[in-house]
This record gives sequence, C-alpha cells and structure tokens, in this order.
Amino acid sequence: MKVVDGDSHFIEPLDVYPRYIDPAFRERAMRVERDPASGKQRMLVDGRPMRLGSRDIDEMLSIIVGYGQKEEGSALDEFDRSLMSGGDWQDMDKRVRFLDAEGIDYQVLFPTLGLLWEGEVQDPGLAAALCRAYNTWAFEVCAGRLDRLFPSAHISLRDPELAVDEIQRVAKLGAHSIMLGSAPVAGKSFGHADYDPIWAAAQDASIAVTIHPAGNKEYLGSAWYKHRNPGFMFISMNVIQDPRMSLSTMVYDGVFERFPELRVATVESMGSWVGEWIERFDYRYQYMRHTSQMKRPIREYFARNIWINADPSEKLLPYIVQFVGDEKFFVGSDYPHAEGFTQPVQTMRGLLSDLPAASLDKILGTNAAAFYRI
Repeated sequence: MKVVDGDSHFIEPLDVYPRYIDPAFRERAMRVERDPASGKQRMLVDGRPMRLGSRDIDEMLSIIVGYGQKEEGSALDEFDRSLMSGGDWQDMDKRVRFLDAEGIDYQVLFPTLGLLWEGEVQDPGLAAALCRAYNTWAFEVCAGRLDRLFPSAHISLRDPELAVDEIQRVAKLGAHSIMLGSAPVAGKSFGHADYDPIWAAAQDASIAVTIHPAGNKEYLGSAWYKHRNPGFMFISMNVIQDPRMSLSTMVYDGVFERFPELRVATVESMGSWVGEWIERFDYRYQYMRHTSQMKRPIREYFARNIWINADPSEKLLPYIVQFVGDEKFFVGSDYPHAEGFTQPVQTMRGLLSDLPAASLDKILGTNAAAFYRI
C-alpha cells in the first residue's frame, strides 16, 4: 500500500500570473504590489484591489506558509511573517524530501493564490487565462517529479467551452485531477445543464473532479455578518460548507445519472459531516424524490461516484467510517498552510487505531489512489 497525501498546496511565486498569463491579459493578472500611498502590500486583480487588500496582507501570507505554527502554540497574529519570502517554496526536490520524512509516497497539489481570486473575478476570459497560467506553471515546476507530485489543474466554471478546452489541454500535460472553486457562479447549481460539457470532458478523460473551498463573499453563514467582517475564524469554519453544498447540487440535479463514471471529491472540507448528509438525503428521498433528478438512493451515488478528503483531527471519523464504510475517505495534510496537519500519517493511524488494519490502509492510500488514478 502506498500512502497518498490527497490535499496539499503549492506556494506560487507572487508574480506567477503576470509571468505566465497570456500577454493580452497581463495588465489584468492577479499581482501583489506595494500601495504607493501606504507602502503596504496589496493584492490586485483585473486592475482593482481585491477584498483582501483591506486586510493585513503580510498576515494572510504568513497563514499560507504557517505549517506547524499552531501546533507550537502560536496564534494567528503571532505567525512568522518572514517565511513567505525565505522558504524555497518552489523547490520540488525539497518537497519530495518532506514527503520522505513524513512517510508519504504521492502528493496531490492544489493552488493557493488561485483560491484567493476565485471570488473576485467575474470575467470568464480573464478567469480562464488565470487558470491556464497557473496550470502551465504547475506542470512546469513539477517536471521530473510527476511520478510523485500530482498538480490538480485549476478550472473555472465561468465559461464551460473554455473549461473543456483547458481540461483537454491539461490531460495532455498528465493531469490526474482538476480543481473547481466551490462557490456558485451566477447562482447556478453545479448540476445545471450548462456544466454538462465540463462533466463530460472530465469523464471522457478519466480525470477526477475535486471541489475545494475558495474565495466566496456569499459563503454559507455570511448572511449573519453583513454589518461587519466576522474574522478569519468564523469564515474558515463556514466556507468549508460550500463544497458540501456544491456536491449536494450535483447529486440532486442528476449529474451522476448523466455521467455515471464521473469521480468527484470534496477536499479540505472534513469528512464527519457525511453521516448526517447521507441520512438527510435518505430521509427526504423516501417521499420527495420526484422533486429532484435523482433516480436512486444517495448511498448508490456515494459508492460509485463520490470520495471525501477527511482530516486526521476528526474524532468522529472512526464512527462515520463504521456507519458509511471505509471505501471513500482519504487523508490530506494541507501542507504548508497553517490549517494543515503535521505528521498526518502518524496522526491518522492513531485516530483510526480501533478500525481494522485494512480500513486504515484504504484511508491512507488505496482510496485516494483509486480516486486520482495514481
């Protein structure tokens, strides 16, 4: 059994988009620069300051490279702000040494900066250009290490035709998965028929689809804080519900009926919610199924089409595994984000120690390998 880290992140160079984007979009690319008035760093995209521009950018950048600092007892406002500039984050040989030290054989890598602009960009052409730029860089920086490092290609839903083009392009680069930001676009369900070409392209290429939390000012829970910014704790607690809702709309609107071989996972959204989610679907399906496009109970879709990235800190997870089975959960480190988990393999072994050894093997490696086709 090979151990698979099913959720980690690149730390892209802050100028990755201006350097790699199509020249026609260069002036509109996401960038980090000094505000000439205040001297503080700010983030811009499409020529405008991002919402993050009103926050402490240095603190935010320290979060994304703050791996292990909460375990050392540091609070968010105490994180080391020098790590972003001095961490050799694009050194993939260093990344592989980290894997060796942690006992990880393969690692799937997601964007970081891309998660920040997802909720800011409305123009489909610009969003697609940003995705292309990142994807080109990601496969370039991993060249020579693609036997152990697996970039998940960023895809925007804003223009399905452009999305299909990019899925086909990254498939040729060797992509095993694509990443979608979890926020709805223009109020559309992920099961909207407009997106069927995207699901068809992923299914035809046998590419896994991952749904990852991303910038979304309308995240579930935001309606309670229209009068002020509630802070990162509340936002991070609740934005992880977005992938769950996105997946629910795919089930409800019959995506897995139309595309029975499609593989979809929620990533960085915990796993213990799955028990209640399945029970809720089962209960309502008994007498309301005619209002949906579901043709079979939720457990059949879960068994065939759905995987879940769980955290090694979830004390409820062993019970959920016993309730729904051990075939669909996999572990992720979230390295090197502060929200990540140090010693994820060892921690998951301890968490699931009362389960059969075969179940542990599945969650540490076999399930992710099946989902990502590693």
